[in-house]
Amino acid sequence: MEKIRLTYPDICKFVAIFIVTWSHCAQCISGVIWTNFWGGTQIDIAFNMPLFMLMNGWFINPTKMRSVNMGRFVADKFSRLIIPAVTWYFICCLLTFNRPRIGGVVSLYWYLTALFVCLCIIYITIRLIKNIYLCAILSSIIVICCPHSDFVNINFMFPFIWAGFFLRKQIDNKNMIFFIVICIIIGIILSIYWNPDRTVYRCPFRIISVNVNMIITYIYRFVIGFSFSAAIIYFIKRVEKTRGMIVLSQCGQFSLVIYTASLAFIGLISRLFDFFNYHTNQFVVLDCLSFLLSVMIVIITILLSAQFRKNKYARLFLLGE
Repeated sequence: MEKIRLTYPDICKFVAIFIVTWSHCAQCISGVIWTNFWGGTQIDIAFNMPLFMLMNGWFINPTKMRSVNMGRFVADKFSRLIIPAVTWYFICCLLTFNRPRIGGVVSLYWYLTALFVCLCIIYITIRLIKNIYLCAILSSIIVICCPHSDFVNINFMFPFIWAGFFLRKQIDNKNMIFFIVICIIIGIILSIYWNPDRTVYRCPFRIISVNVNMIITYIYRFVIGFSFSAAIIYFIKRVEKTRGMIVLSQCGQFSLVIYTASLAFIGLISRLFDFFNYHTNQFVVLDCLSFLLSVMIVIITILLSAQFRKNKYARLFLLGE
C-alpha cells in the first residue's frame, strides 16, 4: 500500500523557510543586517529556524535508525544536506564574483551544517541508548555542555529536534488545545521582552565562558522558539485541508532548495542594489518589497527545480535527491 504523505509538515517547512527568505530579502533591500523588517523587532528569528528544526525532529524514526548502517546514514544525510550546499555556494560565488574560501560554505549555509551534525549525533546516541527519553536528555546535555558546540549554533538547534520528535507524539491529543493556548500566552509575554540582543547571533551560548545571563537567554530563546513554533504547527495542522493549503504543501517539498538557492539569488540581487545604490529601510515599504522579492525567488526556484529533477546529476548536486 502506498504511503500517504502528510501535508501539514510540508506546509510548516515552507512557512519557516519563506520567513527566512523574506528576512534575507529585507537585508538585501535595506543593505544592513539588522533591518526594520517586521517593525525592526527581528522577532522572526525567535521561531523561523526553530520551527524548521522541530519539523526535522518530526520524522526521526529510532527503529529505522537502529537498522541502518552508520556509513549509509551519514552518506545519505551528507548527499541530502551538504552536497547541494557546496554546489549552491559555488554558484553564489559565481553570481557575486566572489572568490570561494575555505569555510565559506559552512558560514553561508550554517543551518544545513548544523542540521547534518545534529542528526549524526542523534543517530549515534540512538544506537547506543535504547531508552528514547534517556537518549534525548543525555544527548542534549552533552551537546549543550560540550566546548565549542556553539559552532554553527549546534547547541541552540539541537534541543529543537528532540522537541519536535516528542511534540509529534502528542499533537493529536484531544487536550492539546489547552497546551497550545498556554504556548501562545507564554510566547506573547516573552515577545514583549524580545530584542536583537537576545538572538543566537549576538548572544551565543558558550559553555567555556558561561554566565547567568547567557543561561537565562538560552532558556528564554528555547521557550519562545518552541512556544511560537508549536502554535504554528498546531494551527497549520487544523487548516491543512482547507483550500489553498495543498499549494503550500507542494511548495514545502522544495524547502531545502528554496533555502540554498535563495541565498545565491539574493547575493546576486544584493550586488545589483549596491550597483544602483538603491536601498530602503523604511517600515512597511521594506516588508512589502522584500515580500514581493521573496515570492519571486520562490517561484523561480520551484520552476528551476522542476527542470533539475529531469537530470540525475542535477538532482544530486542541486537538490540533494
